[in-house]
Amino acid sequence: MAFAGLDVGTSGSKMLVYDLDGNIIFTASRKYTELGDNGRRELEPETVMKYVKEVLREAGDNCPEKIDAMAVTSLGESVVCLDKNNRALANSMLTGDCRGIPETQEIIDRIGAQKIFEITGLPPNELYGLPKYMWLNRNSDAVKNAKAILFYEDYVGYMLTGERKVSYSSAARSMAFDIRKKDWSEELLSLADIRKEQMSEPVEPCTVIGTILPEVAEELHLNPDMKLVVGGHDQSCAALGSGLTDMKTGECGMGTCEFIFTMLPHAVMTPYMIENDFTCIPYILPGTYLSSLEVTTCGVLKNWARDTILKGFKMECESRGENFYACIDKAIADIRTDVMVLPQFGSAGNPDLSMDARGTITGLTIHTKAEEIYRAILEGMAFQMYLSYERLKSLGTEMESIVATGGGAVSDLTLQIRADVFDMKVMSLENEESGTLACMIMAAAGVGAYPSIQDGIKRAVKIKKVFTPDSEMHAYYMEKFRKYKLLYEKMYDFK
Repeated sequence: MAFAGLDVGTSGSKMLVYDLDGNIIFTASRKYTELGDNGRRELEPETVMKYVKEVLREAGDNCPEKIDAMAVTSLGESVVCLDKNNRALANSMLTGDCRGIPETQEIIDRIGAQKIFEITGLPPNELYGLPKYMWLNRNSDAVKNAKAILFYEDYVGYMLTGERKVSYSSAARSMAFDIRKKDWSEELLSLADIRKEQMSEPVEPCTVIGTILPEVAEELHLNPDMKLVVGGHDQSCAALGSGLTDMKTGECGMGTCEFIFTMLPHAVMTPYMIENDFTCIPYILPGTYLSSLEVTTCGVLKNWARDTILKGFKMECESRGENFYACIDKAIADIRTDVMVLPQFGSAGNPDLSMDARGTITGLTIHTKAEEIYRAILEGMAFQMYLSYERLKSLGTEMESIVATGGGAVSDLTLQIRADVFDMKVMSLENEESGTLACMIMAAAGVGAYPSIQDGIKRAVKIKKVFTPDSEMHAYYMEKFRKYKLLYEKMYDFK
């Protein structure tokens, strides 16, 4: 038996096929390019679907085992508006798109921040979907003319099965989903003139959406009996695929953005949560809730450094046929520097979410090397997470270790810095693609191949390496963190 996870992301889509022990049988992927400038970030839905179908066709042609079931994980907030002929009516706005800032304040003025939080578990912010949907409705006919409004998770599911069902975790990113009733808030949807029937039906994790349509199975050369099972938001799936099942372990997803997820003792809806932009969202495990900490410029900030201040270093690595990130980690492994970086280069995560923030580099001298700035970037992202975590701890979280996932988790140096700053064990996984692994587990559990999600996790999720904190480096970092907090308070809102 074989089960697949499909990850539809901001910069590409990838599919991994697994056996029930979590071993990878087959992989396929495609890259695409986001559009926009001047603060606008978009995806073209039909381009994404074209490449998703290419990935599925490659699996249909080349996977050595027939795929019994599949689930989809996808980027959050962004929606696809489809007309009656299933054609996209507008591009999808991405998380970091600056549109929706005035609409966010309007939502707060009309509904109230506390009420919005009590309904959705989200502190009102332009990061989430509803303000963007309002902007779209006011500046186009896409919402008015849409037969269906879908996230990328249920967009793929609908195109493959003809059924519209969406996970709670994806729906929760809309800022229009009632996390207690597990249904759409018609009051909030109405602010963007969205009707409930335009949205997909929110359903329990592991729900079987349906069987792949015969004509689609024929087109993509896939098993005509393949089932589609509800997946989830990419960060929630990454948490599940890391083995997050209790409060003692946190999950850190390191991609374009970075999230730390930790389980809450119960649904928490206090004003303190809003003040620090902490979320309370339904997790994939029934009856559980997560809170998240976010740095919005993780991979993208490292790429900026690679392509600007370290451009010459990058060219030298390429001339030797070596990976830039492996080379730079080796070059900065033993550096200690007074340089500090606030990583809010254009947007900011917790504890002050903003889509128009500005970063800061301080501590420079005429002798400062670009490598020192890169080291300070890695430290700054760790400090920013720790700053938010200090505030989150007062809610009763009990995190004792962190499992790191995503592209950034391949860097041993990055994970060691996290262990030293947080003073706790940080672990990497045998399977770095924890989001697709979670989808495999949900797909297999959904059709009964695992007795439960927890059984699937025990069988398929495997720790690769453990990074333990160095007491001397922790003391060094706590002194530097003290200065970082002072810098943050002075500069985080500077424009």
